[in-house]
Formats: sequence, structure tokens, C-alpha cells
Amino acid sequence: MSAGTANGGGLTLTRGGAAQEFTVTLRNGNTRAYQHLHLAFQMEILVPEPGDRPALSSFVLERRDPATGTWRPAALRIANDVLPASLLDGGSPLARDAVRTERYRLRATAAGPSGSTPLMVTLVDTDTDTTVARTTIPHTTRV
Repeated sequence: MSAGTANGGGLTLTRGGAAQEFTVTLRNGNTRAYQHLHLAFQMEILVPEPGDRPALSSFVLERRDPATGTWRPAALRIANDVLPASLLDGGSPLARDAVRTERYRLRATAAGPSGSTPLMVTLVDTDTDTTVARTTIPHTTRV
């Protein structure tokens, strides 16, 4: 699995500004097919400044639906702990030797906190509650 932005760097957001796109590419080997792979996204809590809204509502993550071309909400967990793989379910299949690239975008709300924390991307096989891969994308939100 690999993840990144078009410019090869991280995500630099402005509070209340435009979303920035990134991709996640899944590459399966020739050992086995997966029936239910779930991509989970998480960021650690940024410390809010006086007047900021709580960190839990300060970012919006969306996934581009390849069939329709529309952006749909995607789950983003804001927490300072590890999400147990056993709490995730569902996911999509990935055949042996298959490659799939998914498009996402992230934006910061106008009143959320600023600072830096990586966007963590975890790929989980929900049939076995096993983490298959992990990666991060550098992220900074500015006022």
C-alpha cells in the first residue's frame, strides 16, 4: 500500500479553505485474494486555541466514487490511541495480482485547530481482524 499527494509532499490545509486530494494505492501480490479490505483513516487530536471548535469536528474526509465521480463522506477517526482492527467491518475485495487506486480529499473546517499531525492510513483484512499495511501522509493545518 502507498499513499500520497499529487505534488509528492504532504497535505497543507488552511482552516476553512479548499480540500486537498490524495490517493491510496493497494497492490496485492500473488499469494492470496482478499474478500474484505477496509481502509481506516486516523489523525491525532490537535490542541485547539481559544475559540476553536472541538478537534473531533474539525476535518472532513471524502472518497471519490469511481462509478459516479461524486465525492462521498468517508470515516476519519480523531483520537490519540490505536483503533483495534476487530472494531472494523466490511470492506471491498482485492484479487491476487490486482492494483487499485482510490482518491480521497481532506479539508479543515473554519473553526478547527491548527498544527501538524500525520494522516494515518491503515489497511485491515476484516475477515481475520488483521492489519495488512500502514502508512502515513504528513499533514499541517494553518490559520
